[in-house]
Amino acid sequence: MKHVYIYLLNTMADWETGYILQGLTAQTMVGEVKYQVKTVGITKEPIRTLGGMTMVPDCSIEEVSLDSVGALLLPGGETWKEEVHQPVLDLALLCIEQKIPVAAICGATLALADLGVLNKRTHTSNSLEFLTGLSPTYTGSSFYVNEMAARDGNVITASSAGGLLWARYILESLNIYSKEVIDAWYGYFSTGRMEYFMELMEASQN
Repeated sequence: MKHVYIYLLNTMADWETGYILQGLTAQTMVGEVKYQVKTVGITKEPIRTLGGMTMVPDCSIEEVSLDSVGALLLPGGETWKEEVHQPVLDLALLCIEQKIPVAAICGATLALADLGVLNKRTHTSNSLEFLTGLSPTYTGSSFYVNEMAARDGNVITASSAGGLLWARYILESLNIYSKEVIDAWYGYFSTGRMEYFMELMEASQN
């Protein structure tokens, strides 16, 4: 079974992973669990999130083999400019090269900008000024879109407000669910309307 790895870092914006975690739990509704969520840190030492939670990674980055990665999720945080994160960024580059989904949100988009990943890919972030002002290697302004989330191949980016659309693009990239299931899921969580919930229940049974 492949893993969806969520990177844990000090100052992690923990709430940004909420929708994708919910979406992945829906695998049990369609009868087959293809991906298991696993948290990864630079080490197995506990981290402290911006929301005030203490989290302990399931594994260290050294224990991750590329063939086990179904997707790599990079949450926002205030420490992405620190060199300590280079090992997970090296893994991100390998994943992108191997067409494995890499999804960055909020501050993590800055890390991808620093790597040059966003210079020739459609992407978004907290704002264009966020990237141009903080990343000396970023030259991808013409590929920037003013959307809450964006997907270009296997690279998915989002602003701090784009957690739901980010989650949708991740789910689509993993090919877990039918279009009908994803449409109903997204419709329900973006509107709260019960008809979408009923559609989700029906679509999950087909």
